[in-house]
Formats: sequence, C-alpha cells, structure tokens
Amino acid sequence: MQTTCRQYTMKCKELILLFLFCWPLGIKAASLHDYGLYFNSYHVPVNERTTLSLEDGKPYPVKDNLVISFYMLVRDREPDFGSILHLTTNENQVIHFSLMAADGHLNYPALVFDDGMAFVKQPIERGKWMPVSLKLNVRHNKIDLHFGGKDTTLVVPLRGIENVKVQFGRVDGYIQDVAPMNIRDVRVSLDGEEIRHWMLWKHNKGICYDERAGVAAQAECPFWLIDNHIEWRQIYADKITGRFDVAFNARDALFYFVHPDKVEVFDGDKGIVHTMPVRGGYLAMEFSNHLMYDTLSNSLLSYSLSQGNVSRFSFDTHVWSAGESNKSEPYYFNHARTFNAVDSSFYFFGGYGYYRYRSDLFCWKSGSDVVQKVAYELALEPRYSAAATVVGDDLYIFGGRGNKVGKQGVDAYYYYDLSMIDLKTKQSRQVWKSQRPQQEMMLMASSMYFDPTDSSFYAVSMAGGGKLLKISLADSVWTAVSRPIYNEIVYQDCDLGFYYSPLHSKFYLVIDKIVSDQTHDVAIYSINRPLVSELDILQAAAEESSSWYGYVVAVLILLIGAALVFRYRRKMQSEQSVLSVTKAGELTQFPAEEKISRSKVAEEELQPVEKYFDRSRSAISLLGTFNVRDKDGNDMAASFTPRLKDLLILLVLYTEKSEQGILTKKATDLLWFDKEEGAARNNRNVTLRKLRVLLESVGDVEIVSNNGFLCINWGKDVFCDYRAVLAYIRQFNKKGEEPNRELLNRILEILLYGPLLSNTVVDWLDEFKDTYSSLSIDLLKSLLDIEYRQNHQETVLRIADIMLLHDPLNEEALAAKCAVLSAQGKKGIAKSVYDRFCREYKDSLGEKYKVPFSDLEYS
Repeated sequence: MQTTCRQYTMKCKELILLFLFCWPLGIKAASLHDYGLYFNSYHVPVNERTTLSLEDGKPYPVKDNLVISFYMLVRDREPDFGSILHLTTNENQVIHFSLMAADGHLNYPALVFDDGMAFVKQPIERGKWMPVSLKLNVRHNKIDLHFGGKDTTLVVPLRGIENVKVQFGRVDGYIQDVAPMNIRDVRVSLDGEEIRHWMLWKHNKGICYDERAGVAAQAECPFWLIDNHIEWRQIYADKITGRFDVAFNARDALFYFVHPDKVEVFDGDKGIVHTMPVRGGYLAMEFSNHLMYDTLSNSLLSYSLSQGNVSRFSFDTHVWSAGESNKSEPYYFNHARTFNAVDSSFYFFGGYGYYRYRSDLFCWKSGSDVVQKVAYELALEPRYSAAATVVGDDLYIFGGRGNKVGKQGVDAYYYYDLSMIDLKTKQSRQVWKSQRPQQEMMLMASSMYFDPTDSSFYAVSMAGGGKLLKISLADSVWTAVSRPIYNEIVYQDCDLGFYYSPLHSKFYLVIDKIVSDQTHDVAIYSINRPLVSELDILQAAAEESSSWYGYVVAVLILLIGAALVFRYRRKMQSEQSVLSVTKAGELTQFPAEEKISRSKVAEEELQPVEKYFDRSRSAISLLGTFNVRDKDGNDMAASFTPRLKDLLILLVLYTEKSEQGILTKKATDLLWFDKEEGAARNNRNVTLRKLRVLLESVGDVEIVSNNGFLCINWGKDVFCDYRAVLAYIRQFNKKGEEPNRELLNRILEILLYGPLLSNTVVDWLDEFKDTYSSLSIDLLKSLLDIEYRQNHQETVLRIADIMLLHDPLNEEALAAKCAVLSAQGKKGIAKSVYDRFCREYKDSLGEKYKVPFSDLEYS
C-alpha cells in the first residue's frame, strides 16, 4: 500500500510530537515503541510456549508460489535452538524452518524436510531485528530461504500440492523447543501479489488482524511487546533472608542488592547478576529504605537520617567507609526521597519510626559526608510512604498515610493532596487537595517524576498491587496509566522504589516486601516509555478491513458462494473446507457445516462496513481520551492546560444537555471554587479568551454567551464524537425499530471509540459519565438482541466486543460472545474469553463468577 503525501506529513508530525513529549525524560524518538510477538521459549513449560497460526488457522491455496516474509529477533541469554516456522501442505508434507545444530557447537538457521537439511552458514546475531523470507516455489520443487543477508535453497517435492498452512513457534508432532525469538511485520504474498500484513502490534487478546483484509492470526500463550508500554513486566524475583537493601544507578540501569557480606549487581536491561564480596566496614543504616546511588560521584551510599551520616562503598577495595556498626532501628522508615539537579542534592521527607509519623525534611549534597536537617515553615502533616520530586526550586510531595498529630495511636488516613516546599524560601503550602472519598490506597513509592509537556507527575501506588499514576500539577486529578501488577503478597513492612533510566526509556519499580519472619520477597518490574492506553492497542473486529477493494471482492465471492451453496448444498456438506482466491488475493471460505444459512451471511456481509467518521482534523473528541485536532490535522491536546480542557469539556457536555448550555455562575463555581468571586471571574474571562483563540484553529465552532449562559455553537465543518453519538442514540430510540445496516455501522463505529473521557477524573464529570455509560449499554443491548435473533454472528461478536469495552463485566456480552464462538467451532477461544472474564470479575468484585462456561456455550 502506498502512503500519500498527506499521510506521510501527518506521520512526521506525530513522531515530532512524541519526541517532544518524551524529551524531558531523555527518550530517543528512534525507539519510541517496541512491537511484535514475543514467543515464550525455554523459560516456560512446553505447554506454555507460543504458537502463531496465520489466516485464522486455515491453509493458503497455492498455484505457483507462496512467500512468507517477516522480521525476527533472536533474544540473548537463551539457547539459540528451536523451531521458528512450519509449512504444512494438504498432502501432510511439513517443512520446518528452525535454528539447528550444524558443525561443531554452533547453531545455524536451517530448512528441514524429512531427513534433509539446508543450512544458512551465518552466525546468529542476537538482539538485532533481521529480515527473513521463505519462498515456496511449487513449479521448481524448491524452497528459497533468505536470512539476514544470506540465501539457501532446499529441494522439496512440491508439485501437486494445493494448499499450505502456516504456523510459527510450537506445533504438535515436532520438537517442542521454540527458538527464543520475537517476530513482527509478517507478510504473505500469493502467486506474486502481497495479500496479508500482520504488524503484530495492535491486538485483541490472542488475536491480531492483518492490515489489508482484517483476517485474524491467532496466538496461543502470546506476549505482545507493545504491552510493555502499558503493562509492568517482572524482570527479577527472589526470596532473601537477612539484612537487605536496594539502590539504583539510573545512568546504567543497574540495581545494587546489598547484603551484610556481599553486593550483587543486577543489570535491569540484560538481566545479568554478578557479585562482589564485602571485605570490611559497615553500613550507616542496616535496615531497608536507606540506600542510594549517586551518579555524580559514582558512589553507592548508605545513610542514616537520624544520625546524619553516610557510609560509602568502595568498588575498588569492596569496603564500606563507616568503621562502626549501627543496628538501631530507623526513625524515618518509608520516607520520600528525590534528587535535585539544580543543587546536586538528595532530599528526604517524612517517614515512620518508633510509633510516630514524621514530617521532617533532610538534605544530602553530593560529595558530602553529612545529612542535614532542613527547617521549613508551615510544617506539613506527618506521613509515611509519600512520593516526592523536585521541579525548579520546589519540592513536591504527593500521597502517603499519617495524621495531624503524628501518633500511631490516633487513627491514620491517606492523603489525597499535592503539597510543595519552596527550597529557596523554605515555605510550604498545599497545591491542591482532592475531594475523593477515603477509599483508594495511597501508599506510594518514594519518588515520582515530572513531565513538563503536560504538567504531570508519574508515581506508583500500591493500589492493585502496584499501579502507575499520572498526576496533574494544575488540578486534583490523577489517572492510572498502567495495568495493575497484582503483587498482593501479605507483608509486615514494604519498601517501594520507583526509578527512571533515560538511556533505556524505562520506568523500574522495586517491591521489597518483608514478611513476619524477616524474609524479603523482592520483585522488580519495568515498563517502557512512551506509555500507551488500552484504546491505543486494542484491535477490535471492526478494524478487520482497511482496504475498500477487499469489500468489493468479498461481495462478489459471497454472491457466487450463496448461489453455489443454494445449488450444491448437500454436496458441500460432505466436503472439507476449501479456500478460494480471486485475482485480488482476497480469501473466502465455504464451510462444510454451517450454523447459520448462507443467505443470512450474504444479507449481513453484503453491506460493507465503511468508515463514516473522521476525527483526524477539525475535531473535538471526548470518547475514549480527550483530543482536539485543528483544520490541518495537527494534535492540539498539548495546547490545552487542565483548566482550558475542563472548560471546553464543561461547555460541550452542558450544551448537549440543554440548548442554553450552562449558567456562567455555575461554570465559575465548578472550575474556580477555590478562589474569591473577583479572582474567579477574572480567571474565567481569561480562560474563555484563550479557549476562543484555540477554537479558531479547529474550525467553525464558537463559544456563545447569552442571558447569563455559556454554550457551544457548532458549525458544519467541525466534528464532535460525543455530540454525534447522542444524536444517533436519539435517532435509534425515536425509530423504535431495528436500524438499517448503515445506521447500525455508524453507531458501532462511534461506540468503538470507548467510554466518555476515560482518562479524565473530575467530580462534576461523574454524572455525565454514568448517563453516557447507561445510554450506551442500553443501546448496545438492544442491538445485540436484534442481531442475535437474526443470527448475524459476526455483528453479534462485534457488538459484544464493544459492550465489553464500555463495561468489562457485562454478562450479556460474555454470554453472546461465548455462544457465537462455540457455534463457530472456536470453543478454545470462547473458553479463553470466559476465563479472562472470570479473572476480571474476581479482581473487581472480590468473588467468583458463578455462571459455568457450559451454560454459556450453548445459550
């Protein structure tokens, strides 16, 4: 597929914006996202190793040649042996492409057929993406293999074969070893024309749809590399006895595990551990949470806040500098800590010890031997397990647990606020306080990181066993930007370390849980920058077609198929499934046994699923995540401060609720409740002026002030997804009958964008979110009932997926999806869907889902 100039320009703009977003944390634009399929190999049992089946497990019909090309990376630190790709013909011939033993102790890429092998005599380069292609040449009875710049050929009797099935990784009946590989950008060419391209990026659980025709590739036991940008990945775990503490070298992504008799160094990028003995000296503090690495002086340090001293570890002599042992318990366990590049100092705040919560502030300057207590005015409320960072001259502190008097005997509570200490004036103040109910756990990792592009902090709380939060500097808003870890081990004490390595573009989290017998249960996790959202990587069935010609070909084939089925139905019921191909390379299937009539399939599928809406320019998007695009398609979201964003959302929502919009006074009270009347009015007027200027770039949309009300006046050229979806909901409810296919497809396309403002958390927004969620689910239920009665199976699956996007615990969607998948013979996929639902149900509600799979299978 050729890329137009406009698309190319837009892509460049997107990359530039991503680079600017990542620049403050040092991320290189060239390595923004990892994607591809990670094949589980030697590190897991045989039955958990990965398989990838192309074409939804169906074979390709071949006349002259079939080409499978892809990029492959062989991972480090695993045996470079095992299967990569398997081609199975209709005559049960199987050609294997594997990493195999050749001469001596070296393994090489090889084609294997019966007892024959053809090697590519080239050393395997690890950690590098290499182009690979296999060409099945039927006429000349050979297979050509291209691997990393070299070629080989294996002669195989291929004449007479009709179709070929393609699988990667583990397959039954062959060696159970799977090469330690990552695969991406799989392409299929049939008789000289490329017909498939699986990027292996976006996915829907174990399924990835190709970019050309929306055909599924199914993965068993998959791990998608893009999930590293939304999901914490465990890179280390161990149970440790005795004294233990951890420090992190952010420059080299090295962890230092300090024991009384040794220091272990763990490479967070390569996963390698090496050990240095401790030959003398003592730590300044022998308890956890009192160790750090200073990259300015390349020093590993232990420190004591109560005694004000440090002890350095010499990497040359392997001796700690302190000459005396300090076995006293800490006064400041679980304190917050951060580094300030402006004055080359570490700052420490709060903590817990001897039955008291603390609010003391300490400073250690790089190169010094003394930790100094810093006096500041308006002492913050005592707390432990808060997160801290420095922005400019200000030390920010978020979360934690404690109370006003600092005594353990008095009820403690979580802090839902952001506070600040000016390091120059030594004055503190509360930046904001959230009105959230006291429910969410706010035990934080000790550090957090600031992103100036959107004035947000990143921090980790222990809610959900470990969850990355994005916290607004300007407003009392925070949202989860990673999936929970669910590290829920019972513990007596816990030390959380949150770190960032700019060179590796990764966040790291250390969870050290100390149980009652003083054993340390240590786990380290990583997550890649830039972060992505669930909607960014979700590939629903609605995306199954990206090429208009695919629909045309599918229509022609289905018309012919319907006639053939009608005429030869009995005959076809006794035949095996056969794939048919047209010149355009689009495949269709006529199944031997059908759960629904071919006429109904034709009735449903002859209506192409077009793309009706364009949010790429002159658009204000509230469904899914907030976004604004100008007339040229530029992303304007970064231009909206939290206050501008809230005002625009408020005006859009209330304008759709009532033509008058919102009372100006009410808008002021909602957004500037913390200011005096005059200041609030001035702030409102300034923000309105800024918003009007921004909207001029979007298109024909304006803010109207009339009779004490504010509202949005929409022109024809500006699209708002929230406004459009409400119109379609009203249209459907007004008709009171089943929609035509175009209206149905329009509704499903726009509902696929997701819930209302899923990443925006504001108290006044809850009412609108609940209303929209209720309207969406009610509409989807009605559509599901209509399509289910008419036995439109693919549309039922599509609706069920969208329902689960809006309501992950929707039982009606689960029942419909399991029933349809089972009816289609996909019982394994149906069971996976059911099992995943049960896990989410238990995690969310704390109890098991009581409806058995057998009740859903034939519902």
